[in-house]
Amino acid sequence: MTIISARLLLGACLLLFAPALHASDPPSRAAAIAAADAAAGLPAAPAETSACAAPPAPGQKLAGDMKLGEEGHSITLANSGGGDALVKIRHIGTGKLAASYFIRAQEELAIEGVPDGTYMIQYAFGPALAADCKSFTRIIKANQMPDADVLKTVVIDDEDHTEVKRSSISYALSVSETANVKPVSIDAAAFNAE
Repeated sequence: MTIISARLLLGACLLLFAPALHASDPPSRAAAIAAADAAAGLPAAPAETSACAAPPAPGQKLAGDMKLGEEGHSITLANSGGGDALVKIRHIGTGKLAASYFIRAQEELAIEGVPDGTYMIQYAFGPALAADCKSFTRIIKANQMPDADVLKTVVIDDEDHTEVKRSSISYALSVSETANVKPVSIDAAAFNAE
């Protein structure tokens, strides 16, 4: 009888304290990995620091063959991913790099004067900029938008007036699967390709 009573008491305690066990926020993935490493007796990983001596200024193009004009389309990218991001805009026909930019966490980048073309937008999050100041020391997560963006200037010319229409696109960069636009996961090699 005492074994059954002890089991009942233990079960009652678990039921009473179960809400408290789940009330706290779950640990981050990094914290869980660090705790598992510590439990296994592994040394703590050193914090990654940027090897980039002069981080790029906000809005500075890092690489690519895109020439921005006085007039053209606009692309706005808001980094809501929680960490620094690198963005790459690629020509859809060739896959070649049109432009790349560094966007700090919780900042927004507006690119004006984008020429006509069909582009794929890719982005990645990483812990620190590498020595070249154009890449990360390692890629934590890389994505691309699910569809290409066709940017084409349309001129409407009738007897009353001439109107020029250009595109304006906007994306929020995120690691969340609940975003309005579901990005497609890509590997680091695809992201880092020039």
